[in-house]
Amino acid sequence: MNKKEEIIIFYWLGIIAVLFSGIAAIFTGSHLDGFFSGLIDGLSTIVIGLIGVRVSCELIILLFNIYAKLKEIAENTKTKP
Repeated sequence: MNKKEEIIIFYWLGIIAVLFSGIAAIFTGSHLDGFFSGLIDGLSTIVIGLIGVRVSCELIILLFNIYAKLKEIAENTKTKP
């Protein structure tokens, strides 16, 4: 597997984890604080979590692209004897 496929797998696992966390927050919050409070907590967990997973994966992709470009620059600027 290349790096892109690994990041895609990490992205989907993150989405699944966020969705389960949000659903769990909805059910546990509705039992503890009331239905609407649990619903708001769960939905905010899902929205903020999905944004966080997306941003973190985009940053990882960006770092790999920067590394590839720096490696290319280093190879092009080597002095030849």
